[in-house]
Amino acid sequence: MSLETRKRYIERCPRCSQCKWLPAPKSQRFASVCPSIQYGNFHSYSAGGKGFTAYAMLENRIGYSAEMLRSVFACTMCGACDTSCKTNFGDNIEPLDTLYELRARVVRDGKSLPAHVELIDNLRRVGNPFGKPSQERARWAEGLNLKDITKQRADVFLHIGCTPAYDEAEWRSLQFCAELLKNAKVDFGVAGNAEQSSGGLAFDLGFQEDARRLAEASAKLVVASGAKTLVTCCAESYAAFKNGFPRLGVSLGGLRVLHITEYLDELIRDGRLKPRSSANALVTYHDPCKLGRLSETYTPWQGEWRRVLNVMYIAVPPRPVLYGTEGNYDAPRRLLQSIAGVEVVEMERSREYSYCCGAGGGAKEAYPDFAEKTAGDRLTEAEATGASVMVTACATCQRHLSAVANKQGSKLRVKGLLEMLCEAVV
Repeated sequence: MSLETRKRYIERCPRCSQCKWLPAPKSQRFASVCPSIQYGNFHSYSAGGKGFTAYAMLENRIGYSAEMLRSVFACTMCGACDTSCKTNFGDNIEPLDTLYELRARVVRDGKSLPAHVELIDNLRRVGNPFGKPSQERARWAEGLNLKDITKQRADVFLHIGCTPAYDEAEWRSLQFCAELLKNAKVDFGVAGNAEQSSGGLAFDLGFQEDARRLAEASAKLVVASGAKTLVTCCAESYAAFKNGFPRLGVSLGGLRVLHITEYLDELIRDGRLKPRSSANALVTYHDPCKLGRLSETYTPWQGEWRRVLNVMYIAVPPRPVLYGTEGNYDAPRRLLQSIAGVEVVEMERSREYSYCCGAGGGAKEAYPDFAEKTAGDRLTEAEATGASVMVTACATCQRHLSAVANKQGSKLRVKGLLEMLCEAVV
């Protein structure tokens, strides 16, 4: 798809501003669904506004400027605008697809932000956005004697992901996870230093060819392993495998794809794991964008739009529409509830309408003030629940929210779900 193919979708936007707000907010305080518009406070920062920017580009009515690029990239690509829009308009507009193609157009025109070019250079050089040596990716697993799935067959391919692999604060949770799988007698293996980015970040930044190259390399590694199930500890990779790969025309050969929270929950329900854990806390769960609404399986569509009754268009054949409702929402909550003494209280914006943490889509690297403001807004919402702990199943969310909470002096503790399980185990 290209930006030109999005023109008919942009033309259908009725400027209703639904992309900025929850369809049915519980309060005015937490009614916004779009971090970008809350930051820019001008229509061009909204999904609808970005669509008009794209349209103006197609009509050669606008050029590049610093403020225009800020309105495009001070955005986490969280997809909340898309979910809210579809509540009323189904697949007629689909603003997130336009945002993907708008960013790809900026890349093709050579106007990428320096911070994003640095991330891509790192991905090209060493297979991770941090610029860390590829031979250090498996340091977290030293001494664990895990099966190398590139050399030995295993039923389960355990994919780690860039942030968990390189963030030492995550290593204890990863090691704990590996021990849980061993205790459940799961036949699993890891790719170690051979693993690299799945391409999700590159796709969000608009570097679609780099994303395709990374996706193809990841798919080749996974398929060649002969594993039957792919389990990932990384929310960004989870979304890439299920939503990004099909967009790029990359196949995993029919492998079953699960997030680690889904797999652990499945092991518990099958009786292969019996949690003996205890804690005493009122917690609220933050739904990561990549684990929730952006993790639905994308199905490419080949068809045409036909005008009916001279006033409306219908897709022939019907298009699969992603409303955000089929993301991974229940498994993390069930895992939390498996910890004795834990009470879970929901934020006003949750599940498919969860508010983004601010760290995704290259926003934190390009506009750190925007990322911090967004995290601050989310922390305020979590504090309003009365919870003492905010839990999330995404290492990137946990890392960012925790840093901002510490900087702003919040009393709220931010923890990863695996970390919470690890600390609670007797």
